[in-house]
Amino acid sequence: MILDEMKTTEGLTVQEKAVLDYIVKHPRDILGMNIKELARESFSSAATIVRLCKKTGLKGYSDFKYRFASEFPSIIGLSDDLNVQSIDSNVQVGDVFKRVELVHKRAIEYTNGLLSKDKILNIVGLIEKAPRIEIYGEGLNYELARSFCLEFEEVGCESNAYNSANPMHTEMGKDKRHPILAFILTHTGNNEHMYEIVDQLKNKNYQTVVICDNAQRPICKICDENVVIMTTEGTLDLSNIVYISSLQYLFDVFVSLKLKSNYHMIRRVSNKVDSEKDGK
Repeated sequence: MILDEMKTTEGLTVQEKAVLDYIVKHPRDILGMNIKELARESFSSAATIVRLCKKTGLKGYSDFKYRFASEFPSIIGLSDDLNVQSIDSNVQVGDVFKRVELVHKRAIEYTNGLLSKDKILNIVGLIEKAPRIEIYGEGLNYELARSFCLEFEEVGCESNAYNSANPMHTEMGKDKRHPILAFILTHTGNNEHMYEIVDQLKNKNYQTVVICDNAQRPICKICDENVVIMTTEGTLDLSNIVYISSLQYLFDVFVSLKLKSNYHMIRRVSNKVDSEKDGK
């Protein structure tokens, strides 16, 4: 665990120990803090925080933050970590509006805190090179995959959703100039079928990115990249809302960056479509 590594690191200065002490005492606050905020709260400096991270073998604060987040408890309850009460039979209608709004806000903030900029940019690089994007999932994840594919198609990216790997389909895709990119959606990271799909895709030269709740899941070890998002435990804790909100935010980022890349082409096509509509 990263905190254990930091605690056993020799040669820490008084200032670095103060930063570590703050992290240990306020673990739930760290994910939402940037380096300047942590420096302010721990009465230190950004340079001190970077030195502490590097002494532990990390590249910097972003690297620490990702390690810290991935080692956080994989399932977190809203009532504890988000200070949002579960829905029950006594809740007022007005409170439902407020709670759902807060759930979306906190889920996005938390997921954003888990994201590593370098990792996201690396995945965006894979998206740019891929001749096609495939998104795999079962049940709810398959329906979400279909929605995300429509978003990618809107920004000029060929995309398809699947709930299984078709041998003929994957065989024909293995000889592409650049590897096909597959996103794997699994709420808990423990779906054996998704693990089998990744294994099949890797044998066909696919690049794979798994999105789940914990970077320590076995499926993460066989994928090229993994992204951790926020999840919660049960229906009363609005688990599906939290999961969907987190996942939608992540793919909105990917699609928006693809739109940025394809901006001139999308603008040209959009203008042509609008002109054709006006001419009817």
